[in-house]
Amino acid sequence: MSHPYKHLEETSLWKVIDKGINNLVENNDLEEITSREYIVGYLCKLINEEEIKNK
Repeated sequence: MSHPYKHLEETSLWKVIDKGINNLVENNDLEEITSREYIVGYLCKLINEEEIKNK
């Protein structure tokens, strides 16, 4: 299934955020009710926008 953040999937940022969310879910610190791709993609988008803004 495609999502609007597909172009970010291979970035190191995506991998780090995905790993962090996975750890939180495994520890029962976080419960996902939205598809992981949308959660990770949105957070990557926000971080990228903030980096551009701060340049």
